Amino acid sequence: MKKMVRIIFFLCVMVVAMQPRASAQDKEVMAQYQSELSQLFEQVFTAPTDNERYHANESVIGLLSEALAVENSFRWQWDFGNRVSVLTAPDKKFRIITWPVVNDADEYECFGFVQALNERTKEYDVSQLNDRSLDIVNRQEEVLGPDRWYGAVYQELIVTTHEGRTFYTLLGWNGVDRLTQRKVIEPICFKSGGSTPQFGQNIFRKEPNVRRVVLEYKRDAMVNLSYEEQFLHVTERVRPRRSSGGLKSFFSNLFSNPSRSRRRGRGRTSRPVSTAARTSAAVQRNTKDRPTYKTTDKKLRMIIFDQVSPQVPGMEGLYQYYVPSGVEMAYIFNDGKWELHDTAQGRDTNKKLNKEFEPIEKQAPAYQVE
Repeated sequence: MKKMVRIIFFLCVMVVAMQPRASAQDKEVMAQYQSELSQLFEQVFTAPTDNERYHANESVIGLLSEALAVENSFRWQWDFGNRVSVLTAPDKKFRIITWPVVNDADEYECFGFVQALNERTKEYDVSQLNDRSLDIVNRQEEVLGPDRWYGAVYQELIVTTHEGRTFYTLLGWNGVDRLTQRKVIEPICFKSGGSTPQFGQNIFRKEPNVRRVVLEYKRDAMVNLSYEEQFLHVTERVRPRRSSGGLKSFFSNLFSNPSRSRRRGRGRTSRPVSTAARTSAAVQRNTKDRPTYKTTDKKLRMIIFDQVSPQVPGMEGLYQYYVPSGVEMAYIFNDGKWELHDTAQGRDTNKKLNKEFEPIEKQAPAYQVE
């Protein structure tokens, strides 16, 4: 019996002793992947010819696919600089990695991977994303998968909840070509606990055919799209307070109405009230009973963005002529839906609306390749 206890104790000690080595070995392997991929990404963004850039990108795809398949690779914190986006959901359900490749004609093509938890196997599966944005006609309406993806480099991952359900929304950018660029609000979900991503979702209130929001505009225009706390100009209906009534009101009406006094036998005779006076009093009573409206600033968490429109009439659909219209729009998450508002006003200070304030500073896209 004592011999058996010693053997079990020895095995336990061996397992504990070997665990740090295994962990250190995993880190060493992932660090090697990190180093090789960083070098390849540098070629993707700086190589002088299309052939060299796309050849390096093919190597990136192969090596990154291999690295993401390594057990426990989801724990590794990838860092490839400011041209590759790596976004991880706070609940660790998935991670999305995206980046652009630019050809000699200054045309962008996006690439990426989704590493997502499979609820059935409790393992992370990997899906490669294939940019088919040139082939997608109904770009705001279609639900898409990894093989037919509306390519973008995602700058932000928004997590919202409603009645125990979690919603994920991505904010992305694509350089497109020399004429236009675009930004996109892209919901992402995973059906039935699976690991295959679905891009586009019917969560835009009063916009039944919209699965994603696409803003395409002139290449050198500056358009804001961000998720932050900002201000909304809200008009609210306010009902007037009704009089409390009671004895005070009774005696007030009793002694202020001569005709009533006369009916009560007070002996006083009053002049009849003119029709005009009665009409005026009725109008005043009706006016008091009508609801009034007040406009206030509300600070809310929102997706705030610039509305874009053609510079001149007749250019609708020619996105190389689209620029910010001067109107700021916002999507606010309410009861499981993104609700559109056209009275947003982004600012860098807390000053009230219609006063002097610093507007949100517009910045060049983070993932633009020079």
